[in-house]
Amino acid sequence: MRNEYFVESDYSYAGSFKKYKTFDFIEEIGPSRDSIKLRGEIQKEIKRRMEIQGYRHMTKKTDLLVAYKMFNGDFDLTGFRQPYFEKWLAHQEEDDETYDHVKYDMYNGTIIVTLMDRKKRTVVWQGYATTMFGNPYQNDKYIKWAIRSIFDQYPIVGFTQK
Repeated sequence: MRNEYFVESDYSYAGSFKKYKTFDFIEEIGPSRDSIKLRGEIQKEIKRRMEIQGYRHMTKKTDLLVAYKMFNGDFDLTGFRQPYFEKWLAHQEEDDETYDHVKYDMYNGTIIVTLMDRKKRTVVWQGYATTMFGNPYQNDKYIKWAIRSIFDQYPIVGFTQK
């Protein structure tokens, strides 16, 4: 039996995507801090992908804050049915900017990456990857596939933006 994967993303119509050039990670603190074993691998892969897309990693006054989480167990996620991100970016004024809710089944090993506009203090994009049959082997191969697939949903290139 082979694993099947599901990858999707949502975005905010209020995002200033063509202006973002820098990013940093949100650091978790406190007793409820996520204890996933592959935290370093996930963050390294996200950083690599953001830099490939032209974003600079900065620790002060950055444009985007990045949060991520790998989930143990199955859960439901409410996302949005929206125009393809690239289509919306090209024709923002022409599209109906509504948020049509859709529920997704997410499974063990799901990874969610969230990008937040630091100045506006709002989520502007999130991408998620899950397996249809769960992820029995949360390893770096899966991490690389998941992060690459998630960022394939985010076609913005930081250095070409003005």
